[in-house]
Amino acid sequence: MLKSLLDRLVQAALSDKTRPRKVQSALFGFIVVPVLLVAIISSMQTYKDLTKGVLARREAFASLAAATLKERIDRLMDVGLSLAIRPRVRQLVAEGQWEEAIQFLQDIPKNFPALERIFLVDLDGMLRADAPALPGVRGENFSHRDWYKGVSREWKPYLSEPYRRKAEPQYNVVAAAIPIREEGGAPTGILVLQVKLDTFLQWSKEVDVEGDAFLYITDRRGRVVSHPRLPSQGEVMDFSGVAPVQKAIQGERGVVRSRDPLDPEEQVGAYAPIPGYGWAVVVQQPARTAFAVRNRTLATMAAFYGAVVVLSVLLAYVILSMIDRLKRVSNQLELANKELDAFSYSVSHDLRAPLRSIDGFSQALLEDYADKVDAEGKSHLQRIRRAAQRMADLIEALLALSRVTRSEIRRATLDLSALARAIAAELQQREPERQAEWMIQHGLVVDGDPRLLRAMLENLLGNAWKFTSARAPARIEFGVWPGSDGRPTYYVRDNGAGFDMAYENKLFGAFQRLHTQAEYGGTGIGLATVHRIIHRHGGRVWAEGAPDQGATFYFTLGP
Repeated sequence: MLKSLLDRLVQAALSDKTRPRKVQSALFGFIVVPVLLVAIISSMQTYKDLTKGVLARREAFASLAAATLKERIDRLMDVGLSLAIRPRVRQLVAEGQWEEAIQFLQDIPKNFPALERIFLVDLDGMLRADAPALPGVRGENFSHRDWYKGVSREWKPYLSEPYRRKAEPQYNVVAAAIPIREEGGAPTGILVLQVKLDTFLQWSKEVDVEGDAFLYITDRRGRVVSHPRLPSQGEVMDFSGVAPVQKAIQGERGVVRSRDPLDPEEQVGAYAPIPGYGWAVVVQQPARTAFAVRNRTLATMAAFYGAVVVLSVLLAYVILSMIDRLKRVSNQLELANKELDAFSYSVSHDLRAPLRSIDGFSQALLEDYADKVDAEGKSHLQRIRRAAQRMADLIEALLALSRVTRSEIRRATLDLSALARAIAAELQQREPERQAEWMIQHGLVVDGDPRLLRAMLENLLGNAWKFTSARAPARIEFGVWPGSDGRPTYYVRDNGAGFDMAYENKLFGAFQRLHTQAEYGGTGIGLATVHRIIHRHGGRVWAEGAPDQGATFYFTLGP
């Protein structure tokens, strides 16, 4: 389909009947626009795929970080649970012996570096004992703390928001509050494990998030637990208005492009919740570096496709220049052919009158002065007459060939089978004594100029009839078979004199003969006429044969 369209555009560009500017623009577009479309579509798809890959990778980092931090926090809570269910600790707390109970727990912070401090609190929120012990905090009521409100709500383990501890030195911590229960299951106290925010920062740094990306953690209200660009012991910042944090604390996972409160540059933030705790993990990276590989790939593609577009433009320019040159040559050739045809017609027409005079006066001499001209003179006059008549036949053939070239093609549906049968009947009628077998395939219908196609078939079938004159019976066949390109190939086959394939290139030239005039008559114009008619119908003609084994002439017709 594309080849057909390109052929039509080239033909239109070569035609004088079209507007050259529009056709040249269409041809230029036909070459350049597809390249541009491929470049745009390919770049858009690559942009989409690479962007999707970058975002998916960042989301995977966030999910991995959330899973890793959940494992660390679960371990912290498990330590608290294992301590809270120790039988002796449960007994002493139930009996109110807080100091004795803390003695069983005082070595725990030494064995678990993540723990900064542990303490025991009664059900009203009053701190009863702590390890390591700090002055000024025993007897203080901490029911206002988030960890107390969280654990006392349903008496289940609770991880608190970050807060600044009261004891000196003051620094920011997170508390894991675990209820201590008596044998019957009723709560009797609370075990609190304090962890400095520096620990969470260290945990987050141990998660590999690639390149200049970094990870930060927020609690369930969006307050920062750890951030590599914020001091752990500074003021706890509120990130609840940051887009990835908002989504993560609502339990969502994904990636967004947003602005960080600490950096005006656009960021890519992948977010995920820490299951079971309501906290959020955000893996953040500047969009500039996150999409660096994608942007470099697109830049390379842009350079490549730019070069291809430039080459296609140059190709289009070369093709248009060649078409313009071909058009000039075609116009010059067409003008030369018209002048040659006009000259041939004029010469042929002007020669006919003198030839008629030569023939007429020669005949008059033979008839009127027969008694005064001897036998040798009569022989010379007869030879003059035959030569003049032969010349007249050649001129008539030239005029017919000129008319074939100059006449306008008027296409119509034509039954070649019926036409071939009619021509065969005429040939047989001229020489009824000859024995011939005609094999004409039925239903050969084509689209073409009836007058020209009749002249073409008359020449082909007439040649077959002429060159089978020495055969008894003569066998002449007309049919069709599908060609290699899908177009029907018609043929005329005979069992006549044939020809040597070494001279096949001379068959379709004017006045080219492979047999003498004495053997087979004719003007030598017939096959040249066939060639021009087939060419004007957009087809081609060729032949195969061998001496004394007949010949086959093939032809196709254009669409």
